[in-house]
Amino acid sequence: MKKKIAVFASGWGDEYFREVVYGVSEAAKKENVDTFAFVNFSIRGLDALLNEGEFNIFTLPNLEDFAGVILLANSFNLEKEVEYFTEELRELKLPAVCVEYELENAVSLVSDNYAGMYDLVKYVVEECGAKEIIYIGGPKEHLENADRLRALNDVAEKNHISVPDTHILYGDWSKQSGMTLIKDWLEAHGKLPDALLCANDTMAMGVCEQLEVLGYQVPGDVFVTGFDCLRAGQDFHPTIASVCHEWERMGEAAFEMLMRRIRGEEQKKVVFPTRFIPAASCGCFIEEYPDKDMRLGRNRGNEIDGLAADSHFRHIYLAVRKTETAEDLSECLSEFFASEHKMEGEDFMLCLDPEFFRVEEDDLNLYVQGYNDKMEIIGSIMDGKPLERTVMKRNDALFWLARKKKEPGLYICVPILGDLRTYGFAVLTGDLRIACENQFYIWTRHTSQYLEQVRRNITIRDLTRKLTQLSVTDVLTGVYNRAGCEQIAFPMLEEWRSRGGNGIIMLADIDKMKDINDKYGHSSGDLALRTVASILKSGLPDDWIVSRYGGDEFFVGGRLQEQEPDMQKIRTSLECRLAKEVEKREIVFPLSISIGIARMNATDTVAIEQYLKMADEDMYEIKQAHHKKIEDAC
Repeated sequence: MKKKIAVFASGWGDEYFREVVYGVSEAAKKENVDTFAFVNFSIRGLDALLNEGEFNIFTLPNLEDFAGVILLANSFNLEKEVEYFTEELRELKLPAVCVEYELENAVSLVSDNYAGMYDLVKYVVEECGAKEIIYIGGPKEHLENADRLRALNDVAEKNHISVPDTHILYGDWSKQSGMTLIKDWLEAHGKLPDALLCANDTMAMGVCEQLEVLGYQVPGDVFVTGFDCLRAGQDFHPTIASVCHEWERMGEAAFEMLMRRIRGEEQKKVVFPTRFIPAASCGCFIEEYPDKDMRLGRNRGNEIDGLAADSHFRHIYLAVRKTETAEDLSECLSEFFASEHKMEGEDFMLCLDPEFFRVEEDDLNLYVQGYNDKMEIIGSIMDGKPLERTVMKRNDALFWLARKKKEPGLYICVPILGDLRTYGFAVLTGDLRIACENQFYIWTRHTSQYLEQVRRNITIRDLTRKLTQLSVTDVLTGVYNRAGCEQIAFPMLEEWRSRGGNGIIMLADIDKMKDINDKYGHSSGDLALRTVASILKSGLPDDWIVSRYGGDEFFVGGRLQEQEPDMQKIRTSLECRLAKEVEKREIVFPLSISIGIARMNATDTVAIEQYLKMADEDMYEIKQAHHKKIEDAC
């Protein structure tokens, strides 16, 4: 039986995530171990409810179901993410390895950020001659950021260079923060330093782009460096001088460390070496990075380009844009993914909260925190073939694909949410190519948006039904009005007769209705109408249609299952039920009905209007007798 391990990460560090997880999963496959990677897209400072929805994917699995966990905790953006795993590991005592971060109750595997940064700063100072340096870092409290800043200060002190606090800027690792920080610096100080050392390649590229907009040249006017040696930085112009990790090998090492922990072996913190690689952004003009193939990783290349991804998303939208039921959505998605699943993988599963297909005001039936105990597997494939829609327990759904596969695999689990509510989650089995260029994030956002369209379709459908129902419903009695009678009852009877069935038409009129209104008031008249409507609805077969045909007159149309029904028995039954209801409700005014009946024969060619006339004539005779009886009683 295959073991399972879990990897948890924020997907924003896409290249880092991709290479580490690739290394973990490849090593795990050799040991017949399934890898489940749970990826969210939380953002520091994002709407709290949106972050809650992203965080939910970390709470989706029961950690006890895994032999151990690997945490890419340096990618986490929320304090509660670190706090959650700290508490879980303390309580469960589950074997755990934490990559690029030191976490309580987990063995750490980290890059030597200090050494790589030390060599970078030393090169910029000693080889490039930089005297004034600005450091553009990540979040101030981030451990990796602190190590890199410490290396800068040590080299600066050794070379008698001052790096005052005004020259240390803090960003959030994003390209935009790099652009904003350097623009603000220039507005405040009016000149560039000798070198801008950025805590990652992404911010370094942002700095270079902003400087170009402002008319500066890199490296002509200033040296710029990054960190992490991302492929985007290697393809950038100018090529970003950076510090190289070996993340794929770290992934392999993380799995090996975890397996030793699972076997009960003692483990200590492991530090991986890093190395500085000069490039064009610091004045070192080389055609390409040395050892490029090694650092690009075995799993790089052949990515899905932007045009292909856009086409894929557009086709998903076209497949689901008009769906409004679980059946339609499942059929459309399964058909689509069976023919096109390059991004999702041969085995793919979309799991939605069953409540997704029932729209309530403010979506109060959907979860904000956590997931429903049951999930609906919908629009899914296995080995590229459609799977039937089914509902099962959440935990069973999560492991369903893996249990059906003999070979170990990688299962990437991402949250699906919209309108601040959790819709469900998806399980992808692709080869990590969609991690490139943030396409994990793009895939989940597109999918969530398309499902929001389905929710809108459901809302429109329900509103249309309600409006249609209102247009054919009598507000006072709750039965159909005359329009409902003509649009629904008459066509039903005609269709039934065309198929060889017999039918019945009844007209029921309240006796002495004018007297009830005149003597007892119109509120009593309303009570009379509601009471009679209730008796007609409850005293006849469910598929018979009752409508208020006009004033105090009701129409009843139904299908006859018997060849020769006892018409008088039907009439008497309704009259008796009404009498009992009058007594039960202690109605003080006399309330009775006169019922006329006409039988529709399948062999007749008589129009509906003629049957109505026949029922009306029958009712008139009954009404005359009832009125005489009431008058005699008075």
